[in-house]
Amino acid sequence: MRQHFHHRTPRTRAAWLACLAFALGGCQVELLREHPLGCRGDEQRLVRDVLYFGTRLPNGAGDVDRSHFEQFEKDVLTPAFPAGFTVSEASGYWRGADQQQTHERTFVVTIVHADDAQFAANVRAVAQRYRTMYQQESVLRERSNVCAQF
Repeated sequence: MRQHFHHRTPRTRAAWLACLAFALGGCQVELLREHPLGCRGDEQRLVRDVLYFGTRLPNGAGDVDRSHFEQFEKDVLTPAFPAGFTVSEASGYWRGADQQQTHERTFVVTIVHADDAQFAANVRAVAQRYRTMYQQESVLRERSNVCAQF
């Protein structure tokens, strides 16, 4: 009795092709883990949170200056993210609840971390603390999945 290959599943065919590639030798094959991002074997799937901290204080009361933000880094960011973070300065525009557009200096904080509940709680707490300390309407949080290699 003769067996026909056309009734095999695509997964079975892929396994046979992988075996054939290894058997032939001399071919360089990079296998990827099944992962929505397609992270390579030497990478790990992590989360990147980017927080945008505006500096304009309400009612024309001035701005959060560099020395105040450095104190915020020391007192709030460092304890919340002891493994590290990156701070960049930017210039941005913001339209508040009053529909007025404002240009302001912004501190951008980037943190790459494991996707776990405690870390997510720390990110929310840091944003809330800044909003409270500096009477901000919001802190923008940008979250994405990344493949990282250390």
